[in-house]
Amino acid sequence: METTGRRQEETTMLCRILAMPVKHWLLILALIVLFLALYVVVYAGETGVLPCDLQSGLAGVLNLSQQQCEDIQRAADRFFNDAADIRNKIVEKRVELKNLSKIPKADPNVLDKKGLELRALEQELSRKARQAELNQKRHLTPQQLNKINDTVSTENFLRPERKENGTK
Repeated sequence: METTGRRQEETTMLCRILAMPVKHWLLILALIVLFLALYVVVYAGETGVLPCDLQSGLAGVLNLSQQQCEDIQRAADRFFNDAADIRNKIVEKRVELKNLSKIPKADPNVLDKKGLELRALEQELSRKARQAELNQKRHLTPQQLNKINDTVSTENFLRPERKENGTK
């Protein structure tokens, strides 16, 4: 009984909101546009590297200096910006391939060609990612590189072991 009354109240309130005069809707829309414009103005000038948290994460484990952390972050940002075009092309190719695969009488040669184009783009992105990783590692000392190799493996970093019922 209580939920039915509550639903009716919510429905009534929603109807009242939707039945507001156009002037009110325009005022709400103007406030939203003003808020977004202020947001863009305030944060548009934000450039540079975000401050590094040297106490936690990999930066804490490796005991990175502020300069190292900023250099590594700049290299990561550079990769992200450089790879944006490739990522966009990959998304486009995936959409094209998906749309072509929905067509029952699609030419298999065209599908294969799109698949090869997609794989080539993915390989290029992978190559750029490896290159970016090497660029980031150039900012580390030999001791920090050894520490990465000794303590952090990609598999364990991405999928940490979970102890369940006393087992690994």
